[in-house]
Amino acid sequence: MNGPAMLEIEPRRIVAPPRNPYYIVAPHYIRTSAGIKAMHLLCHALNGMGQRAYMVIWPFIHYLSPTHPDLLTPLLTEDAINVDLQRGLTPITVYPETIAGNPLNAPFVVRYVMNFPGLLGGEKQFEPGELCFGYSALLAEAVGAPENVLFIPASDPELFKPEPRAARRGTCFFAGKYKNFHGGELSRITADSMEITRDQPDSQSPLEIAELFRRSELFYCYENSALAIEALLCECPVVFLPNPYLKDIIASKEFGLDGCAWGAEPREIERAKATVAQGRMNYLRTFEEFWLQLEQFIDTTQAGARMIRYQRSLDTKRINRSTRFDDLARLSRAAVSVLRTHGWKAFFRKSARKISRVVTGTRESPQPRW
Repeated sequence: MNGPAMLEIEPRRIVAPPRNPYYIVAPHYIRTSAGIKAMHLLCHALNGMGQRAYMVIWPFIHYLSPTHPDLLTPLLTEDAINVDLQRGLTPITVYPETIAGNPLNAPFVVRYVMNFPGLLGGEKQFEPGELCFGYSALLAEAVGAPENVLFIPASDPELFKPEPRAARRGTCFFAGKYKNFHGGELSRITADSMEITRDQPDSQSPLEIAELFRRSELFYCYENSALAIEALLCECPVVFLPNPYLKDIIASKEFGLDGCAWGAEPREIERAKATVAQGRMNYLRTFEEFWLQLEQFIDTTQAGARMIRYQRSLDTKRINRSTRFDDLARLSRAAVSVLRTHGWKAFFRKSARKISRVVTGTRESPQPRW
Protein backbone atom coordinates (compact mmCIF):
# COMPACT_ATOMS: atom_id res chain seq x y z
CA MET A 1 0.00 0.00 0.00
CA ASN A 2 1.24 3.46 -0.78
CA GLY A 3 -0.57 5.15 2.11
CA PRO A 4 -4.10 5.88 3.28
CA ALA A 5 -6.75 6.14 0.59
CA MET A 6 -7.44 9.73 -0.41
CA LEU A 7 -11.05 10.91 -0.52
CA GLU A 8 -11.92 12.57 -3.79
CA ILE A 9 -13.64 15.88 -3.19
CA GLU A 10 -16.12 17.03 -5.81
CA PRO A 11 -15.08 20.57 -6.81
CA ARG A 12 -17.66 23.30 -6.81
CA ARG A 13 -18.40 24.02 -10.44
CA ILE A 14 -18.22 27.50 -11.92
CA VAL A 15 -20.66 26.50 -14.66
CA ALA A 16 -23.45 24.09 -13.72
CA PRO A 17 -24.14 21.01 -15.87
CA PRO A 18 -26.57 21.73 -18.73
CA ARG A 19 -30.21 21.65 -17.70
CA ASN A 20 -33.38 22.35 -19.61
CA PRO A 21 -33.64 26.13 -20.06
CA TYR A 22 -36.62 28.33 -19.23
CA TYR A 23 -38.12 30.67 -21.81
CA ILE A 24 -40.42 33.07 -19.93
CA VAL A 25 -42.92 34.79 -22.24
CA ALA A 26 -44.35 38.10 -21.02
CA PRO A 27 -44.81 41.75 -22.05
CA HIS A 28 -42.27 44.46 -21.32
CA TYR A 29 -41.67 45.05 -17.62
CA ILE A 30 -44.09 47.51 -16.07
CA ARG A 31 -44.43 48.19 -12.36
CA THR A 32 -48.20 48.70 -12.50
CA SER A 33 -48.97 45.13 -13.58
CA ALA A 34 -48.51 42.52 -10.86
CA GLY A 35 -48.85 39.71 -13.40
CA ILE A 36 -46.12 41.04 -15.68
CA LYS A 37 -43.87 41.75 -12.69
CA ALA A 38 -44.40 38.18 -11.49
CA MET A 39 -43.24 36.73 -14.82
CA HIS A 40 -40.06 38.83 -14.78
CA LEU A 41 -39.46 37.97 -11.11
CA LEU A 42 -39.86 34.28 -11.97
CA CYS A 43 -37.09 34.56 -14.56
CA HIS A 44 -34.91 36.44 -12.06
CA ALA A 45 -35.50 33.89 -9.28
CA LEU A 46 -34.80 30.92 -11.56
CA ASN A 47 -31.47 32.40 -12.57
CA GLY A 48 -30.71 33.08 -8.92
CA MET A 49 -31.35 29.39 -8.20
CA GLY A 50 -28.72 28.36 -10.75
CA GLN A 51 -31.13 27.63 -13.60
CA ARG A 52 -30.82 29.15 -17.07
CA ALA A 53 -33.79 31.39 -17.79
CA TYR A 54 -34.48 33.96 -20.51
CA MET A 55 -37.23 36.47 -21.25
CA VAL A 56 -39.22 36.45 -24.47
CA ILE A 57 -40.91 39.85 -24.63
CA TRP A 58 -44.32 39.33 -26.22
CA PRO A 59 -45.33 41.50 -27.92
CA PHE A 60 -41.97 43.20 -28.46
CA ILE A 61 -42.28 46.98 -28.78
CA HIS A 62 -39.07 48.68 -29.81
CA TYR A 63 -39.63 52.00 -27.98
CA LEU A 64 -40.17 50.41 -24.53
CA SER A 65 -37.48 49.14 -22.19
CA PRO A 66 -37.96 45.36 -22.13
CA THR A 67 -36.67 44.50 -18.66
CA HIS A 68 -35.83 45.98 -15.26
CA PRO A 69 -32.10 46.74 -14.73
CA ASP A 70 -32.10 45.26 -11.20
CA LEU A 71 -33.33 41.85 -12.36
CA LEU A 72 -31.41 38.93 -13.88
CA THR A 73 -33.65 38.70 -16.93
CA PRO A 74 -31.59 38.25 -20.11
CA LEU A 75 -33.41 38.37 -23.42
CA LEU A 76 -33.59 35.12 -25.38
CA THR A 77 -31.48 35.14 -28.54
CA GLU A 78 -31.54 33.01 -31.65
CA ASP A 79 -28.03 31.77 -30.80
CA ALA A 80 -29.23 30.44 -27.44
CA ILE A 81 -32.19 28.73 -29.12
CA ASN A 82 -29.91 27.04 -31.66
CA VAL A 83 -27.49 25.82 -28.97
CA ASP A 84 -30.35 24.32 -26.94
CA LEU A 85 -31.66 22.58 -30.05
CA GLN A 86 -28.23 21.14 -30.88
CA ARG A 87 -27.84 19.83 -27.35
CA GLY A 88 -31.36 18.41 -27.29
CA LEU A 89 -32.26 20.49 -24.23
CA THR A 90 -36.02 20.86 -24.46
CA PRO A 91 -36.93 24.41 -23.39
CA ILE A 92 -39.53 24.94 -20.68
CA THR A 93 -41.65 27.67 -22.23
CA VAL A 94 -43.75 29.50 -19.64
CA TYR A 95 -46.78 31.47 -20.84
CA PRO A 96 -49.18 33.50 -18.70
CA GLU A 97 -52.86 32.67 -19.03
CA THR A 98 -53.45 35.89 -20.99
CA ILE A 99 -51.48 34.69 -24.05
CA ALA A 100 -53.65 32.49 -26.23
CA GLY A 101 -52.29 29.23 -27.57
CA ASN A 102 -48.62 28.47 -28.19
CA PRO A 103 -47.39 31.22 -30.55
CA LEU A 104 -43.76 30.06 -30.37
CA ASN A 105 -44.68 26.46 -31.28
CA ALA A 106 -42.78 25.33 -28.19
CA PRO A 107 -42.49 21.57 -27.59
CA PHE A 108 -43.20 21.79 -23.84
CA VAL A 109 -45.54 24.44 -22.42
CA VAL A 110 -46.01 25.49 -18.81
CA ARG A 111 -49.03 27.71 -18.25
CA TYR A 112 -48.67 30.08 -15.29
CA VAL A 113 -52.22 31.08 -14.38
CA MET A 114 -52.38 34.37 -12.45
CA ASN A 115 -56.07 35.13 -12.87
CA PHE A 116 -59.18 33.19 -13.75
CA PRO A 117 -58.75 31.86 -17.31
CA GLY A 118 -60.41 34.05 -19.93
CA LEU A 119 -61.19 36.93 -17.55
CA LEU A 120 -58.50 39.26 -18.95
CA GLY A 121 -57.87 37.61 -22.30
CA GLY A 122 -56.44 34.32 -23.45
CA GLU A 123 -58.36 31.07 -23.44
CA LYS A 124 -60.75 29.66 -20.86
CA GLN A 125 -59.36 26.16 -21.30
CA PHE A 126 -55.80 25.07 -22.01
CA GLU A 127 -54.41 22.27 -24.16
CA PRO A 128 -54.26 18.85 -22.45
CA GLY A 129 -50.48 18.61 -22.84
CA GLU A 130 -49.78 21.86 -21.01
CA LEU A 131 -48.48 21.75 -17.44
CA CYS A 132 -50.41 24.29 -15.37
CA PHE A 133 -49.28 26.16 -12.28
CA GLY A 134 -51.51 28.56 -10.36
CA TYR A 135 -50.44 31.84 -8.79
CA SER A 136 -52.58 30.80 -5.84
CA ALA A 137 -54.17 27.64 -4.48
CA LEU A 138 -57.56 28.83 -5.70
CA LEU A 139 -56.30 29.28 -9.26
CA ALA A 140 -54.39 25.99 -9.21
CA GLU A 141 -57.62 24.23 -8.27
CA ALA A 142 -59.49 26.12 -11.00
CA VAL A 143 -57.20 24.62 -13.68
CA GLY A 144 -57.21 21.12 -12.22
CA ALA A 145 -53.69 21.20 -10.75
CA PRO A 146 -54.17 21.77 -7.00
CA GLU A 147 -50.67 20.55 -6.18
CA ASN A 148 -48.99 23.09 -8.51
CA VAL A 149 -48.97 26.42 -6.65
CA LEU A 150 -46.37 29.15 -7.17
CA PHE A 151 -47.28 32.31 -5.27
CA ILE A 152 -44.77 35.04 -6.18
CA PRO A 153 -44.83 37.88 -3.61
CA ALA A 154 -44.29 40.81 -5.97
CA SER A 155 -45.20 43.69 -3.62
CA ASP A 156 -42.44 45.47 -1.71
CA PRO A 157 -43.02 45.42 2.09
CA GLU A 158 -40.29 48.04 2.58
CA LEU A 159 -42.06 50.59 0.41
CA PHE A 160 -45.53 49.61 1.58
CA LYS A 161 -45.35 49.69 5.36
CA PRO A 162 -47.54 51.27 8.05
CA GLU A 163 -46.97 54.51 9.91
CA PRO A 164 -48.59 53.94 13.32
CA ARG A 165 -48.62 57.66 14.20
CA ALA A 166 -50.38 58.74 10.99
CA ALA A 167 -54.00 59.84 11.42
CA ARG A 168 -56.37 57.98 9.09
CA ARG A 169 -59.11 59.93 7.33
CA GLY A 170 -61.21 59.23 4.25
CA THR A 171 -61.15 56.32 1.82
CA CYS A 172 -59.70 55.42 -1.58
CA PHE A 173 -60.61 52.91 -4.29
CA PHE A 174 -59.39 51.13 -7.41
CA ALA A 175 -61.51 49.97 -10.34
CA GLY A 176 -59.03 49.89 -13.21
CA LYS A 177 -59.93 46.79 -15.22
CA TYR A 178 -63.45 46.66 -13.79
CA LYS A 179 -64.19 50.11 -15.20
CA ASN A 180 -61.96 50.35 -18.28
CA PHE A 181 -61.80 46.72 -19.48
CA HIS A 182 -65.19 45.36 -18.41
CA GLY A 183 -67.18 48.63 -18.50
CA GLY A 184 -68.50 48.20 -14.95
CA GLU A 185 -70.37 50.94 -13.10
CA LEU A 186 -69.06 52.32 -9.83
CA SER A 187 -70.95 51.92 -6.58
CA ARG A 188 -72.27 54.89 -4.63
CA ILE A 189 -70.15 53.82 -1.70
CA THR A 190 -67.00 55.04 -3.48
CA ALA A 191 -68.51 58.33 -4.70
CA ASP A 192 -66.53 60.39 -2.16
CA SER A 193 -63.37 58.26 -2.27
CA MET A 194 -60.09 59.16 -3.93
CA GLU A 195 -59.52 57.03 -7.03
CA ILE A 196 -56.20 55.31 -7.61
CA THR A 197 -55.42 55.05 -11.32
CA ARG A 198 -52.75 53.35 -13.40
CA ASP A 199 -50.86 54.37 -16.54
CA GLN A 200 -52.46 57.80 -16.83
CA PRO A 201 -50.51 61.10 -16.99
CA ASP A 202 -51.85 62.08 -13.55
CA SER A 203 -51.67 58.60 -11.98
CA GLN A 204 -50.13 58.35 -8.55
CA SER A 205 -46.56 57.14 -8.12
CA PRO A 206 -45.81 54.12 -5.89
CA LEU A 207 -44.65 56.50 -3.15
CA GLU A 208 -47.89 58.49 -3.40
CA ILE A 209 -49.97 55.31 -3.31
CA ALA A 210 -48.12 54.07 -0.24
CA GLU A 211 -48.69 57.40 1.51
CA LEU A 212 -52.38 57.31 0.56
CA PHE A 213 -52.74 53.84 2.07
CA ARG A 214 -50.98 54.97 5.26
CA ARG A 215 -53.53 57.72 5.87
CA SER A 216 -56.77 56.16 4.50
CA GLU A 217 -59.34 54.48 6.72
CA LEU A 218 -60.38 51.99 4.03
CA PHE A 219 -59.42 50.86 0.54
CA TYR A 220 -62.32 49.75 -1.68
CA CYS A 221 -61.37 47.33 -4.43
CA TYR A 222 -63.55 46.26 -7.39
CA GLU A 223 -61.18 43.54 -8.59
CA ASN A 224 -58.32 41.27 -7.65
CA SER A 225 -55.33 43.57 -7.61
CA ALA A 226 -51.88 43.75 -6.03
CA LEU A 227 -53.03 47.09 -4.66
CA ALA A 228 -55.11 45.16 -2.14
CA ILE A 229 -51.93 43.47 -0.89
CA GLU A 230 -50.10 46.80 -0.79
CA ALA A 231 -52.93 48.35 1.22
CA LEU A 232 -52.70 45.47 3.71
CA LEU A 233 -48.95 45.98 3.97
CA CYS A 234 -49.71 49.57 5.01
CA GLU A 235 -52.33 48.20 7.44
CA CYS A 236 -55.15 49.86 5.54
CA PRO A 237 -58.21 47.56 5.66
CA VAL A 238 -59.40 46.36 2.25
CA VAL A 239 -63.08 46.17 1.30
CA PHE A 240 -63.67 43.97 -1.75
CA LEU A 241 -66.85 44.95 -3.60
CA PRO A 242 -68.30 41.78 -5.21
CA ASN A 243 -69.46 42.13 -8.81
CA PRO A 244 -69.78 39.89 -11.89
CA TYR A 245 -66.00 40.12 -12.41
CA LEU A 246 -65.03 39.68 -8.75
CA LYS A 247 -66.43 36.48 -7.27
CA ASP A 248 -63.45 35.26 -5.25
CA ILE A 249 -60.33 36.68 -3.65
CA ILE A 250 -57.51 35.01 -5.57
CA ALA A 251 -55.00 34.69 -2.71
CA SER A 252 -57.41 34.02 0.17
CA LYS A 253 -55.83 30.62 0.85
CA GLU A 254 -52.29 32.06 0.88
CA PHE A 255 -52.80 34.65 3.62
CA GLY A 256 -56.41 34.38 4.70
CA LEU A 257 -58.98 37.13 5.07
CA ASP A 258 -57.28 39.04 7.87
CA GLY A 259 -57.59 42.73 7.09
CA CYS A 260 -60.09 42.10 4.28
CA ALA A 261 -63.86 42.54 4.15
CA TRP A 262 -65.98 40.76 1.57
CA GLY A 263 -68.60 43.39 0.87
CA ALA A 264 -69.36 46.59 2.75
CA GLU A 265 -71.43 45.12 5.60
CA PRO A 266 -70.42 47.00 8.80
CA ARG A 267 -69.59 43.86 10.78
CA GLU A 268 -67.28 42.65 8.00
CA ILE A 269 -65.49 46.00 7.92
CA GLU A 270 -65.01 45.98 11.69
CA ARG A 271 -63.50 42.49 11.49
CA ALA A 272 -61.13 43.69 8.75
CA LYS A 273 -60.01 46.65 10.86
CA ALA A 274 -59.41 44.43 13.88
CA THR A 275 -57.24 41.96 11.94
CA VAL A 276 -55.37 44.19 9.50
CA ALA A 277 -52.02 43.96 11.33
CA GLN A 278 -52.18 40.17 11.06
CA GLY A 279 -52.87 40.57 7.34
CA ARG A 280 -49.43 42.14 6.87
CA MET A 281 -47.77 39.34 8.85
CA ASN A 282 -49.56 36.71 6.77
CA TYR A 283 -48.16 38.20 3.58
CA LEU A 284 -44.60 38.37 4.91
CA ARG A 285 -44.69 34.61 5.54
CA THR A 286 -45.23 33.96 1.84
CA PHE A 287 -41.62 34.94 1.03
CA GLU A 288 -40.24 31.82 2.73
CA GLU A 289 -42.95 29.66 1.20
CA PHE A 290 -42.13 31.00 -2.27
CA TRP A 291 -38.64 29.45 -2.31
CA LEU A 292 -40.03 26.05 -1.36
CA GLN A 293 -42.68 26.33 -4.07
CA LEU A 294 -40.04 27.42 -6.60
CA GLU A 295 -37.99 24.29 -5.86
CA GLN A 296 -41.08 22.18 -6.54
CA PHE A 297 -41.72 24.17 -9.73
CA ILE A 298 -38.16 23.45 -10.91
CA ASP A 299 -38.34 19.73 -10.08
CA THR A 300 -41.73 19.31 -11.77
CA THR A 301 -40.92 21.28 -14.91
CA GLN A 302 -37.47 19.74 -15.37
CA ALA A 303 -38.98 16.26 -15.10
CA GLY A 304 -41.66 17.17 -17.64
CA ALA A 305 -39.15 18.62 -20.11
CA ARG A 306 -36.99 15.49 -19.98
CA MET A 307 -39.96 13.49 -21.26
CA ILE A 308 -40.23 15.59 -24.45
CA ARG A 309 -37.82 15.23 -27.39
CA TYR A 310 -36.65 18.53 -28.87
CA GLN A 311 -36.48 17.99 -32.62
CA ARG A 312 -37.77 21.17 -34.24
CA SER A 313 -36.76 24.73 -33.43
CA LEU A 314 -39.18 27.31 -32.12
CA ASP A 315 -40.70 29.92 -34.41
CA THR A 316 -37.99 32.57 -34.03
CA LYS A 317 -39.29 35.19 -36.49
CA ARG A 318 -40.84 37.37 -33.77
CA ILE A 319 -38.78 36.49 -30.70
CA ASN A 320 -37.66 39.79 -29.16
CA ARG A 321 -38.06 41.68 -32.41
CA SER A 322 -40.80 43.54 -34.22
CA THR A 323 -41.46 45.07 -37.62
CA ARG A 324 -42.89 48.48 -38.39
CA PHE A 325 -46.12 46.78 -39.47
CA ASP A 326 -46.33 44.93 -36.12
CA ASP A 327 -45.82 48.17 -34.20
CA LEU A 328 -48.40 50.04 -36.28
CA ALA A 329 -51.04 47.31 -35.94
CA ARG A 330 -50.48 47.06 -32.19
CA LEU A 331 -50.58 50.82 -31.64
CA SER A 332 -53.70 51.15 -33.77
CA ARG A 333 -55.54 48.62 -31.60
CA ALA A 334 -54.37 50.40 -28.46
CA ALA A 335 -55.40 53.78 -29.91
CA VAL A 336 -58.93 52.56 -30.59
CA SER A 337 -59.16 51.36 -26.98
CA VAL A 338 -57.90 54.70 -25.66
CA LEU A 339 -60.36 56.60 -27.87
CA ARG A 340 -63.32 54.52 -26.68
CA THR A 341 -62.36 54.68 -23.03
CA HIS A 342 -60.89 58.17 -22.58
CA GLY A 343 -61.95 60.25 -25.60
CA TRP A 344 -60.21 62.29 -28.28
CA LYS A 345 -58.03 64.34 -25.95
CA ALA A 346 -56.40 61.26 -24.45
CA PHE A 347 -56.12 59.70 -27.93
CA PHE A 348 -54.00 62.57 -29.24
CA ARG A 349 -51.97 62.74 -26.03
CA LYS A 350 -51.16 59.03 -25.77
CA SER A 351 -51.41 57.51 -29.25
CA ALA A 352 -51.15 59.88 -32.20
CA ARG A 353 -47.48 60.80 -31.66
CA LYS A 354 -46.42 57.17 -31.29
CA ILE A 355 -48.27 56.13 -34.44
CA SER A 356 -46.62 58.93 -36.42
CA ARG A 357 -43.18 57.78 -35.24
CA VAL A 358 -43.86 54.24 -36.43
CA VAL A 359 -45.12 55.43 -39.82
CA THR A 360 -42.11 57.70 -40.40
CA GLY A 361 -39.61 55.24 -38.91
CA THR A 362 -38.46 57.77 -36.30
CA ARG A 363 -36.84 56.14 -33.31
CA GLU A 364 -36.62 57.40 -29.75
CA SER A 365 -34.83 56.29 -26.64
CA PRO A 366 -36.56 53.37 -24.89
CA GLN A 367 -38.92 54.54 -22.17
CA PRO A 368 -38.51 52.69 -18.85
CA ARG A 369 -41.70 51.73 -17.03
CA TRP A 370 -40.12 50.80 -13.70
